[in-house]
Amino acid sequence: MNASATQAILIEGVGGVGGVIAAELIRMGLQPVLITANPTITAAIRHDGLRLHTPETSVTVEAEVYTSLAELPPGRCFDAAYLVMKANGVVEAARATLPYLRPEGYVVSFQNGLVEDAIAAVIDPQRILSVSVAFGSNMESPGVYRRTTSRNRLYIGELDGRLTPRLHQLARTLEAVVPVTETDNITGILWGKLMWNCAVSGLCALAGWTLGELVATEAGRTLFLRIYTEVIDTAHASGIQMEVAVVDYHQFYLPDEVDAAGLAERQQKVADLAIPYSEVKPSSLQSLERGRPTETAFLNGYVVERARAAGVDVPVNAAITRMIGEIEAGTRRIQPANLDELLAISQRAQSE
Repeated sequence: MNASATQAILIEGVGGVGGVIAAELIRMGLQPVLITANPTITAAIRHDGLRLHTPETSVTVEAEVYTSLAELPPGRCFDAAYLVMKANGVVEAARATLPYLRPEGYVVSFQNGLVEDAIAAVIDPQRILSVSVAFGSNMESPGVYRRTTSRNRLYIGELDGRLTPRLHQLARTLEAVVPVTETDNITGILWGKLMWNCAVSGLCALAGWTLGELVATEAGRTLFLRIYTEVIDTAHASGIQMEVAVVDYHQFYLPDEVDAAGLAERQQKVADLAIPYSEVKPSSLQSLERGRPTETAFLNGYVVERARAAGVDVPVNAAITRMIGEIEAGTRRIQPANLDELLAISQRAQSE
């Protein structure tokens, strides 16, 4: 057992990603404490353990689990807190967690979108590490988790790009889950994933489709490319040095002068990229179907804010942010016709 085993680790958020991480760490001999924020999940884990299914194996492990931080025994302190809840809950979670961290303790953000600036507004940015998750997972029922892909990786980094001893320790710990890459440009990695989430989550949520259903349509493929292009333009204008990690984003960029053949080639690349994930129903759509708020403010909404500051026009991302807000408010329905409206907005912007 390596030095990581001596760390006191808190995992907050035991949904699809958090459950997989928790089960794998426990299976390797670590003893993280879990906070579920859901009494049904807490009860299921206490009664039946964490049950994990992967392409390689199935295991059941016991865990110390609570529903909220307030239930922790008095005096409990942690070296690291993994924040694995949805982006719209992470700022309050970071604020609430700070009293439970040791003086040198830190939080690790695992969210979709870019939440680090928001977290840094409530705790010292020197106490934040970031992870980009590149593996598929879901919670099939309370306490039952599945890692759905065999090709997996976690990218981890310090916000300032340093390769520090605590980053190395985090890597050694998370290697129990999937292979880990330490990076000196986690921001560039996160922007790469941001493109994917802005396109997939936003479009599927508007239409009510899986990813496979989305890319089966020409409108879906074209809008995917338009979103990628807007995010790339925003990153470049903001001085972000983007990284090619899971996806080579260059091949999805639509220059102004692209011809019909170039557009068709890029559309085919979108369809090919989506093949392994065709059955995926993104979390934003799942949230809307459950009547819950989405993470759109930290995805397309974040791009809109950064684009405005950089003087870049992002009409598709702006329209998605507005339209999903209308669905959340109950004034718009989830339906494929939303994509037709979005495509018309994109086409008008291109002709101006």
